[in-house]
Amino acid sequence: MGFGGAALAANQVMRNNRNLLKQKRKRGDLSFVSTVNEKWVDPKKASFEQLMEIRKRIRRDNKRYRRKVLIVTIIAFILLVLAIAVIPWDLIFTNSFNPHKY
Repeated sequence: MGFGGAALAANQVMRNNRNLLKQKRKRGDLSFVSTVNEKWVDPKKASFEQLMEIRKRIRRDNKRYRRKVLIVTIIAFILLVLAIAVIPWDLIFTNSFNPHKY
């Protein structure tokens, strides 16, 4: 098989990476988790009115986004139809090419 060297190199890279991870675990550099057992408390609590205002804002933004996408799609479709109508298709797809004419 012609890929023996590539497979060997890949295995060696994986082994080296595994050894580097073991060294980092021993030092404690790898973990993003706190070692302290403390309960996280969220100091900010949103009221029901604030949550409803956020909900209204998200719905309003979604409605605006959908409206913009619809308008851009309609304009693109109209431009496509106009381009198809304006292009002289009979000049493009004619079978009357005569090489001796030129």
